[in-house]
Amino acid sequence: MKVLDARFQSCADLQSLSQPVSPNLSALQLSEGPLVGRLRIISCGFFRLNQLEINQTLFLSGTRRPRPCTIAIPLSDPPATDPIRAQGVCMPWPGMMGYNDQLNDFDLRLPAGTTLATVTISRDHLLERHSQHRAGQLTLDRWKDTNQLELREPLRSELRARLRHLIEQHDQATDPREVDELIGCLLRAFEDVEVDSMTFGQREARHEAAIELLHWFSCHSDQNLTMDELSAVLYQSRTSLFKGCQEHFGQTPQKLQRSIRLDLVRQLLLDPNRCDGIHLQGVGAIAAHLGFTSRSHFARRYRKQYGELPQETLQRSKTPGGSDPLP
Repeated sequence: MKVLDARFQSCADLQSLSQPVSPNLSALQLSEGPLVGRLRIISCGFFRLNQLEINQTLFLSGTRRPRPCTIAIPLSDPPATDPIRAQGVCMPWPGMMGYNDQLNDFDLRLPAGTTLATVTISRDHLLERHSQHRAGQLTLDRWKDTNQLELREPLRSELRARLRHLIEQHDQATDPREVDELIGCLLRAFEDVEVDSMTFGQREARHEAAIELLHWFSCHSDQNLTMDELSAVLYQSRTSLFKGCQEHFGQTPQKLQRSIRLDLVRQLLLDPNRCDGIHLQGVGAIAAHLGFTSRSHFARRYRKQYGELPQETLQRSKTPGGSDPLP
């Protein structure tokens, strides 16, 4: 049964749509150009299936919930020159990720054109299915200790086909046999002794600092703090903040905050009704509300990021059917 099928044109919109899946998601657009994406959330009996489609490179991070197990499976292979990164580590082969019991949070760098499916299932139900399918200890060990698992043929094609079928049949009643076959396919992938897996723990300190800074900026986009003040608020050194941002996002902390603010401006230009009761009219008022003091400087930055002037975005939002389709 379909729970949600929505398109988004800003990271702020994606964060809002993702509340049922990841309540404190932070999202950052890393590539230049207008963002167009789609999020589908489907209830499949005892588990939930989500599909995310994006046309730009995004960085996503948030807190992992302890009770359910979430397994992420790319439905498209990223280009070899721009692989998916999970917890800051490249994913060298098509595979699954995100299920590691030892991790309290997650971060994903998804290249442009990615279609990502996630299966969220309660741990108790997953263990019950594990027992029913008579899966072995290797599966349990991998759920506990690893975070990336290679997905080889023919299981890769079978699993992707089953996921796509469930997504496309979302308006119909879910066949219990299809659900059982999907879970069985997942368990067989975890039990394959020949596949490669990666085990890693917490990020390095500077990467933790970068993630903390992203979350802080996402929640306090209107605040202007110096680097010394940010270091004090986050209990992180200036060096960790700078190095972590450069390595994780390819940006300085100042540019990171500007990117988040530009995205929020874009959200309000696309939907001026989202001003939380604040009466804002026009590009200038919205930009000033989010901390841009120079309108010309703001317009240049906005055009560089999204390939159009802010006034063009505002005008397009008023045109029926003006949003860009996914490729």
